Amino acid sequence: MDIVDKNVWFHYKSSLKVGEIERFIIKYDLYEGDEIPDDIVLDSLWLRIKNMEPLSYRAGYLMGPYILYTDLRSENYHHSQKIIASADQPKFEPNLQARQQKIEELSVHRIQKQYFWVVDVVSQILFATTSKVSFELSIAATKESIESKFIDILPSLATYSRKLQVTRLTTLDLWKLPPQLSIESHNHKPKHLIILTHGLHSNVTTDMEYIQEQIYKTQEKYPAEHLVVEGFPDNVCQTEKGVKYLGTRVAEYIVSNLYDNNTKKISFIGHSLGGLVQTFAIAYIAAKYPWFFQRVQPINFITMASPLLGIVTDNPAYIKLLLSFGVIGKTGQDLGLDQNPNDGEALLYLLPGDPVRTILSKFRRRTLYANVVNDGIVPLYTASLLFLDYDEILRTLRKSTDETISTESVTISDNTKFFNRNFVNPLTKMMSLWAPQKFPTEEDSKLPKVSILESATSILIPPLPDKAYIMDPDSRAPCIIHDKVYTEDDIPPGDEVEDNIYNSTNILLQPFTIEKRERAKYQKLEEAIARRWHQGLSWRKVIVKLKPDAHNNIITRRRFVNAYGWPVIDHMIDNHFNGEELFNEERYDELPELPISNEETKIPPEYEWLTRKDEESIFDVGPTGMISTMSEMLENFTQRQMVNNSNVHSDLKEEITNYEEFNNDLLH
Repeated sequence: MDIVDKNVWFHYKSSLKVGEIERFIIKYDLYEGDEIPDDIVLDSLWLRIKNMEPLSYRAGYLMGPYILYTDLRSENYHHSQKIIASADQPKFEPNLQARQQKIEELSVHRIQKQYFWVVDVVSQILFATTSKVSFELSIAATKESIESKFIDILPSLATYSRKLQVTRLTTLDLWKLPPQLSIESHNHKPKHLIILTHGLHSNVTTDMEYIQEQIYKTQEKYPAEHLVVEGFPDNVCQTEKGVKYLGTRVAEYIVSNLYDNNTKKISFIGHSLGGLVQTFAIAYIAAKYPWFFQRVQPINFITMASPLLGIVTDNPAYIKLLLSFGVIGKTGQDLGLDQNPNDGEALLYLLPGDPVRTILSKFRRRTLYANVVNDGIVPLYTASLLFLDYDEILRTLRKSTDETISTESVTISDNTKFFNRNFVNPLTKMMSLWAPQKFPTEEDSKLPKVSILESATSILIPPLPDKAYIMDPDSRAPCIIHDKVYTEDDIPPGDEVEDNIYNSTNILLQPFTIEKRERAKYQKLEEAIARRWHQGLSWRKVIVKLKPDAHNNIITRRRFVNAYGWPVIDHMIDNHFNGEELFNEERYDELPELPISNEETKIPPEYEWLTRKDEESIFDVGPTGMISTMSEMLENFTQRQMVNNSNVHSDLKEEITNYEEFNNDLLH
């Protein structure tokens, strides 16, 4: 084949679905042999990543959105190291839209035999399992060549230089390769299974990949055991179907797919809704597979910005009404503390009882991470189980307001400014008339406020950290403002709660201290749930202050866009995966041989709420859940049409059947 431009050294075409990521490790040989050539030239290479979807797809947010996140960094980059040369600065693009391209310089600025760079390309699809974003990645020796329109006509995979080697890793590689790389040295070691659980409209494989990567870096601290980080990938686009549905699937996956006789420890890390999902999974396993927690030692139970008390009093009354009517499906009804007609109690009230309480008491550590500001999704009181020293936290906040709470160093893109000015701000002002406790005016406090609309917008149009924060660890102010273990003895009696919490003027409690009497019963229910969580259990509560978007920053959803969460993940790693717990092999040698069976166990009557089939409704899946179902049905229909287009009568009959099956799917 004739090469259009010999300065184009690499060209690759691919596509990503929801929850998919591709990593490209670029190796460039500056010179060959052991001696530096006299005529060596330090000419940079150039990288182009282009979103190949049609321009019209920019409007397809509900079926997509058809955008990509990309970042470029040197192989040895770590956020704890200060970057001196601007040429080594990481580059990232949070919102590569359809037909847009990103061109970056691969700087060759010092004499060294080899250069290595890492490029991540991440899908930003949220609601559809069948949609995909096509992209091209190209590398050229000159900027003129990388900007040439002729690159697009090259083959889907082509390498044209011996000096360049590109290794591509898929989502499966990134999640399964770390254990496989060390299979010989770890194969016979006891396994510590670490389960990551994602939240609403999220996924494990891309949104929690950063946490997975940081945990694996601690493997060298555990010479006697094998860390295995996993998560259930098939709840993606299913998150509106309720905590019970999601948690049951996670539990069955752990027992049937992840557990083996070598599994001796287990930890759980859940973000947002994932904290509730993993709690239900623990209860389900304990009731249905009672042998599991007799053979597997619970180590860490961690939630990160999880609505453990629901989200009722934090929102206006009409939001509660919408939740009950299924605006986010069965999950919304769970978070709205709706009573289950079979059990007579809200699911979130039942969760902190047995068997959860008994199993949680066996965990070495129980830790809650909660955002104090800038989280419009999950407020402080519900993520921290209500009982906190709010006055101390507020004092700490106000001491650092000027230097760490202000958003002056947050880079706001033009797209974000336009969207906020023309949509978010007017709507927020209008809604503040209806619910001032949720949308306070600027005069109420100097502390920043973020509405649920702004938090949702930040997922797609995120505020960006500034250059200094990325390059200089010394420029980062501490974000951990409260770290304390609370025991049952620290929980005040009911009369003190009435005086100190319900009547508090502390601004941090504004989402909880409402005045409308018709919703006062939910305050009492939330308090009761919080008390049940504390019965016989101690909790380490870590309160963090992060800049917007705090709800996604707290897990570093994207490596650089959500970089304000780096210290939180560092704190979690340092305190939960520091190698201090050496594996006690004798403890497991003394365990009796227990019968292991995946067959269904008879559930005790008091635990029947865990497996009882709830009454089904077409609203269980929610609007975005229906989008996912429709997209899957459309793809299946298209594939069948291509295979069976020779038999029109057969196709018609099949589609009638599919229509009936689709109606059944909506009810299930």
